[in-house]
Amino acid sequence: MSWYKDPAPLTAGYWGPITSTLLWCEEKYKWTKYIAEPANTLTNIFFILLASYGAHTVRQQRLPNRFWLCHLGIAFVGFGSFLFHMTLKYEAQLLDELPMIYTSTILTYAVLETSKGHGNPRFPILLPGVLLAMVTFITVAYLKLGNPVFHQVAYGLIQAVSTFRVIFLLYSSRSTLTANQAALDRRSEIRSIYAVGAAIFLSGFGIWNIDNIFCGWLRGARKAVGYPLALALEGHAWWHLLTGYGAYLLVIACELLVLSIKEEPENFQIVGTILPKVVRLKAYHPSNKVHTNGATANGANGHRANGHTNGHANGHSKHSNGHANGHSANGHANGHANGHANG
Repeated sequence: MSWYKDPAPLTAGYWGPITSTLLWCEEKYKWTKYIAEPANTLTNIFFILLASYGAHTVRQQRLPNRFWLCHLGIAFVGFGSFLFHMTLKYEAQLLDELPMIYTSTILTYAVLETSKGHGNPRFPILLPGVLLAMVTFITVAYLKLGNPVFHQVAYGLIQAVSTFRVIFLLYSSRSTLTANQAALDRRSEIRSIYAVGAAIFLSGFGIWNIDNIFCGWLRGARKAVGYPLALALEGHAWWHLLTGYGAYLLVIACELLVLSIKEEPENFQIVGTILPKVVRLKAYHPSNKVHTNGATANGANGHRANGHTNGHANGHSKHSNGHANGHSANGHANGHANGHANG
């Protein structure tokens, strides 16, 4: 929200009077009556396209739906922001702000729920229930209060929870990403992507604040340099570009982090540098591991039982050979049958 107050009444465009509770530094309806803030509006296209690409790669690589929802949520934030800056209507403002809460909550769930495997979460009801209650409270309270600062604080707190969780998973000595050299290499890769994403995102946040605080000076500088060079001084537009790219990298890092813990680090790799994506190398089949181990262990038990039967038969040589061989054959057969059935 810009600290600068326009000395003249705000111009109404095609969409009618401005009703949003937030006003940014870009001059209103300067170029066309159909778009209140052109730079702030059009930079959301990058936001939407990048998030859509992320959602596509999640589907393509058969990754969990939680990450598809994260990318899709970010795309929806961009769509809401596009409408908000185009119209400066309060209803469109909510389409920008509330999806920010919902999407950051989905990402928080994604990094909190890291139990091994898929479809068997440790807290299947408690964790989503708490997060759902939280976003419901934030939504109702914001609609009632209408205070943008409340929204910004709530969003910041949710982001803080997910950030601290990621830091714990990456730096804790109890992390499963310290199990072997491959896991350590993967952890280093995740740290690098996450650090770059966070730096870019925070740079956008810094420019967002500069644009709000020094709006009067920036408007004067834009008039001095003239357009199109003045577009480089549209700070809120840079916020969209930098946070869109930073958020993409952060989600990619979280994808690799969570999947390396829930499955195995060797199942995935990062492809690309400027626009990295998580690529699946191996399918995850926990049931096969269990079957193999079970069959081996119980098969061994079957052989031990067979040995015991043979020993028992040989030790009692006074019994008939048929009786001894019957015990031996039955023990061997039963041992194998039990081993495969239990496996």
